[in-house]
Amino acid sequence: MSRKWKKTVTALMVAAATALLVACGGSDGDSSSAGDSLVIGGWGGTIDKATQKHYIDKYIADGGDVTKFSFVDAPSAQLARVEAQAKAGKIEWDLIDSAPGPEAYLLNAKGLLAKLPSDLKQELVDELGEQRVTDFGFSHANVGNVIVCNMDKMDSCPRNMKEFFDPKKFPQTRTIAGNNPLINATAAELAAGVPRQDTATTPVNLDQVFDQLDRIRDTVRVFHQSGDQQMQVMRNGEADMGILWSGRAYSLLDEGMNLEIVWNDAIYEPSFWTVVKDAPNEEGAFDFLRWLAKQPEAQAGWAEELNYSVPHPKAFDFLSEKDAKRQADYPANFEVMAIPNWDWYAQPENKSELDSRFQSYLRG
Repeated sequence: MSRKWKKTVTALMVAAATALLVACGGSDGDSSSAGDSLVIGGWGGTIDKATQKHYIDKYIADGGDVTKFSFVDAPSAQLARVEAQAKAGKIEWDLIDSAPGPEAYLLNAKGLLAKLPSDLKQELVDELGEQRVTDFGFSHANVGNVIVCNMDKMDSCPRNMKEFFDPKKFPQTRTIAGNNPLINATAAELAAGVPRQDTATTPVNLDQVFDQLDRIRDTVRVFHQSGDQQMQVMRNGEADMGILWSGRAYSLLDEGMNLEIVWNDAIYEPSFWTVVKDAPNEEGAFDFLRWLAKQPEAQAGWAEELNYSVPHPKAFDFLSEKDAKRQADYPANFEVMAIPNWDWYAQPENKSELDSRFQSYLRG
């Protein structure tokens, strides 16, 4: 082969190799392989910023396996987005930041979340406690659904759900959620006498639940749909008491309202950090979860900034006593709360029946 032809062949081989690298995204330039990056299904705004500041930046500084992170903001649409990706046969997310309990369990029931490796799950249980770890992740950004009373309008406040569901003892007006049937069902179970420690595993008795809900139907003035509405209902006096998210209740207290907040018989409402099944970088995603679960100080910083609770028991050592006692996972609060039976609700026939009956209940 002549020198000229050798140069021509070499040039063609280099050009072909370069084209292949560009097509595959494997160059040493700005693009990176899946092993170098993670895509997070997030919430946008202040939550993404806090996650970046308290978790991602520190993970990278600690020498984590992954060096590049990006967010896809999908507030209240994480379930639909993952389902759409799975249907298209192209999973684009690696992680979900704080997927709400109902959505997380539904995704898991549909086989769309990765199962934790057994050794990692045990590490998480050892670190966080068994009640905060599932087969698909761990709780994070948690709230308590607490009993809240406007003490300018009431002489006393119900001390538990049985009293909250007693319209003779407490005839005042109420507000409860209009968009979370299982939270209301769990509260009604407690009112009917189901022990707190059993609600997470007891199949929901719908007749029993709606017997209790019917007792207070005439006193419910507002079925709130959001945290903002919870606060507005209490501010303007539409309801004298209600079952509210703990963070919203304390925000009202800080505004100067004369409230009593009761944690006894509150309903634990978790969200979850979890890995999407067939994630492009499953190994990196699990590495990040392992690191995150073991960072009580970082979790405390995140909780302080956003006023949502975090799972690590030692996180509260890094918060002021006032802030720590406002969190759902604070030990004294967590031990008196009930956990809904999310696995029961994730079964299509159970969800359909509860949702349908609750919609009829809303219509009166």
